Amino acid sequence: MSKVELTDGSPVPADRSHTEIRPDGQQKGYIVLSEEERAKGFVKPVRRNYVHQKCRTLTTMGRSLAETYARDPNFYSGTFCCGCHTHFPLNEFTWEDGEPMDTSLQDEWQAKKAAEKEERRQKRIAELRRELAELEAATS
Repeated sequence: MSKVELTDGSPVPADRSHTEIRPDGQQKGYIVLSEEERAKGFVKPVRRNYVHQKCRTLTTMGRSLAETYARDPNFYSGTFCCGCHTHFPLNEFTWEDGEPMDTSLQDEWQAKKAAEKEERRQKRIAELRRELAELEAATS
């Protein structure tokens, strides 16, 4: 059994005819991991919405495509933008939550998010310490 198929469940054509571009800019068919392969579990969350950073358009992908990304984040090198009506490399897109779709950019993004969270935590600690000092001074 093949590990890949088209989104409609049909086999991937050897002649690559599925890559023909339709009038709406999308391919005639897209390759996804088979249901059996996707059923093995995901290494990333299943997310369907992403944003093209150039035009800021939100695009929603089908379930089998989203599950393929979640199972193997390096399976695709690009994706489609509903605003521009064409395909672009993954480094031009982020998931709706802001995480880059391009896995080579994800570690840096996660480190930045962690640093921002720590900065907010430290700021809140400082606020609480000031408030406590004011309360202690008021009761002295």
